[in-house]
Amino acid sequence: MYQQYDSDLAWLKSPTLGELPVSLGEWLLYSASFMKNLQQYDVSPRIKVLRQRWQLPTLQEKKALNMTTRAYALIREVLIYSEGKKWMYARTVFPHQTLTGQQRCLARLKTRSLGSVLFKDPTLERDPFDVTCLLPDMPFHRFVTQQANMTAEAIWGRRSRFVLRGKPLLLSEFFLPDIARLESCSF
Repeated sequence: MYQQYDSDLAWLKSPTLGELPVSLGEWLLYSASFMKNLQQYDVSPRIKVLRQRWQLPTLQEKKALNMTTRAYALIREVLIYSEGKKWMYARTVFPHQTLTGQQRCLARLKTRSLGSVLFKDPTLERDPFDVTCLLPDMPFHRFVTQQANMTAEAIWGRRSRFVLRGKPLLLSEFFLPDIARLESCSF
């Protein structure tokens, strides 16, 4: 599914606020917990796990994580939503070595947010964001809208590599149209 669309994505490395849409720029570059920030808007975001399984990451994901061609990873795909609103489709790639030691808990998040673990770890490092825009004629746009069971015009996304205690993971997040309807971000 996701595998076949990866090559269509063109990522803008370390964008500035001026290069992004006004309605989403601050959301796209916000580096702390997305879920905690969303809660500031008096919404109760929830997580629906769409899939979580061991599989081969895409070529772009392997490159970002410096993985070998045949290496499998635990891949978790979720929809973040609340009260009839859909906020984000997210995909996390956990290389096998990342899920060892204290980080084993990342394989058992269920409906907990990834940030509820990541942002508590004092060793957390996060690389600068890469940003992309999905247009309706792109196959990956259709994939994301199918996963979210919705229609949308342009869908903006970001990805970032995290490192916990020297162990990497890759988080790709695609902001769904409801996010632009919130008032300006309170950062």
